[in-house]
Amino acid sequence: MDRREFTNLIMLSGVGSMVLAPGMASASAKLFEKSDGGFPDNLPDNLRKMVENTLAKPYSEITTNWDGSIQIEGLLRFAKRGHEASFTYAKEWFEYRLKTDSQMTDEEYFQQYITKARARINRRGPLTFSIYSANLGVAFPVYDLYKLTNNPIARTVCLDVADAILHECARDRYGMVAHDDGNFTRFAIPDTTYWATRANAIAGNLTTGELSEVYYKQAIIQLDTGIDIFLDKKTGLVITGIFDDVIGKTYWCRSQGWLLWSIVGLLRNLPSTHPRFEYFAKQAETIADAVQKYQGKNGGLHVLVDDPTSPEEVTGMAMCLSAMKESVRNGWIPDQYSAFFEKGYDFLKKSVDENGNITNVYTAWAKTAEAREVNRMNENFRGFVPGILMVAADEMTK
Repeated sequence: MDRREFTNLIMLSGVGSMVLAPGMASASAKLFEKSDGGFPDNLPDNLRKMVENTLAKPYSEITTNWDGSIQIEGLLRFAKRGHEASFTYAKEWFEYRLKTDSQMTDEEYFQQYITKARARINRRGPLTFSIYSANLGVAFPVYDLYKLTNNPIARTVCLDVADAILHECARDRYGMVAHDDGNFTRFAIPDTTYWATRANAIAGNLTTGELSEVYYKQAIIQLDTGIDIFLDKKTGLVITGIFDDVIGKTYWCRSQGWLLWSIVGLLRNLPSTHPRFEYFAKQAETIADAVQKYQGKNGGLHVLVDDPTSPEEVTGMAMCLSAMKESVRNGWIPDQYSAFFEKGYDFLKKSVDENGNITNVYTAWAKTAEAREVNRMNENFRGFVPGILMVAADEMTK
């Protein structure tokens, strides 16, 4: 019986129950048995409220694209530390999405999203998902759920996403996974490097032998290409993107985070004995050294990192904080960023009010940053904002 047949058998037992195959034990049972079910003691009250704001949202508002999946990943960060409410929400969200998304027409599915980008919809497996690049990140929280529940359906979803990258997603002329099915040949930013790299690294971790090598190879190809295209070897900063087939001239705050998250997403899943491991760790150190140099006086990263006249911003800083702190904690890069961490985390905490509302956010995107529209702050908030900050808050309280 292959993995898809096995998953279909499990599905027949009922999606909503998150049923486990015989002999499979849930890691979550042991985790919460020894927990008081609460947040870490050192998580500030305003950041707790920020997490609780996500927990108060209906599942229908938490989609499987970037805006939703990063919030679920943030919740699961705290679930793994004993916060049972976050685990319950994430588990029930997954059950909701397994059932609901498959029942939607294509148009109903697309109407969930703010972005106008369209891509083919994959309906072959237990979870219906678009191969629009930002939807490929659904594998990330689902993988965390798999590690907590041993649910074979979650494992299948992770492999389905990686298979879609291998076999369905288009490529641009550099060989990078396409942003979407439409106007991607003259446009690229390093977020797609992140989705493609980490999703395939997860699949490599979930499999063995030659199949594992195939997934790892694709992850490495995507990351190598992203580094070659976007990392400015002279400055150590990450270029905003490619626009109208021309490589950009600016260094957007979140682009630093995208490439750092791409590297860490591979290192987290790649065996440390792999011959390319040290190379990628060195690239993370290069970016870390550069962003440390350009940290703003208040602790944020400027919207354009090397332009001190642009506003200091919290999401790019949070992405860099989480990736660099994890890298230091695991010994992947040297422990030489203490002052950067302290100032950056202080800026993050001050960017969230007592009700969990967030400020100091560049709410536009890469193209507007490249056009130097740097004052597009706090305009139209999306779900990725609290999600990024949750990931950073977890890492900074470890």
